[in-house]
Amino acid sequence: MRKPYSLAWRTAQAITAAILFTVATAQADTVYPLTLEHKFGTSVIPEQPERVATVDYAGGDNLLAFGYQPLTVRYWFGEYDNAVWPWARPLLESEPEVIRGELNYEQIAKTNPDVILAIRSGITREDYEQLSKIAPVVAVPEGVGDYSLTWQERARMVGRMLNQQDEAETRIAAIEDQLAAVEAAHPEWAGKTFAMATYWNGVGVYSAEDTGVILIENMGLTVQPAVEDMTEEGEFYISLSEEKLPLIDADVLFWYTTGEARQQIESLALRPRMRAYQEGREIFLPGNSIRNGALSYSTLLSLPKAIETMTPLIERAVDGDPGTEVSGPIDS
Repeated sequence: MRKPYSLAWRTAQAITAAILFTVATAQADTVYPLTLEHKFGTSVIPEQPERVATVDYAGGDNLLAFGYQPLTVRYWFGEYDNAVWPWARPLLESEPEVIRGELNYEQIAKTNPDVILAIRSGITREDYEQLSKIAPVVAVPEGVGDYSLTWQERARMVGRMLNQQDEAETRIAAIEDQLAAVEAAHPEWAGKTFAMATYWNGVGVYSAEDTGVILIENMGLTVQPAVEDMTEEGEFYISLSEEKLPLIDADVLFWYTTGEARQQIESLALRPRMRAYQEGREIFLPGNSIRNGALSYSTLLSLPKAIETMTPLIERAVDGDPGTEVSGPIDS
């Protein structure tokens, strides 16, 4: 039986998470002290923060969007100075501490933050306890996956924390309008299926809860039904045996790649039998490309660029003509 992971269902889950996290936007201004409940307990932010550190992947973007200079940023991927991608660089005025690999508590502590953002970080309870010795920690709500919050709710949580709710709603509305405009301009995409996959120690597919998947869905495409069926609550990535690769065949098939992963994907024995391959419906997203980074980050700053770069690629892939050149240059 198909699991109920429709867009409406996931939206309801995000709203529930927001309520649990006390980030409702009906209140015009944040009242401090601000008490936040989350999976590790309760954090209290005594006054409006001035100095904010983040251990989130892509966490620096939303801070910059709200006019804050992140004291720390966490390296994820991409070879850019200070681990800040081009869409955010014009807003960066001071060099942050770049966290690479495991969390370095001393590195974070020396930035003297008022609060630490950890809503897309995968931190453990031990991490939380150590970080809480430095400053109040904003973590994900109880019952929500470490990487399951939508881009809207991450933006609202940060906006609430920083007393910038109005700015958060304005920016969210602008991106949602951009998504709606793309969908309205492409009625032929209705009912066209897609899946997003990669090769990392084997084939993997991004679940119906992944932020990138949800974004493409909001542009007017439909998640491949097999991916919906495989999705379990709270997970964003599903390992797939190679013999099951045809399950994710779709009208558009996205591949997140590195140089080595691209070779592994091209060597998959069953790939040539797939319609996506035969009809030129594959979109490759190289690891250092703007389109990969912008889609993966899914922040207030990156999403306009993601929509801008992904739209023409989808247009070319969905036509089913193997003669159409789909993937653009790596800097797009």
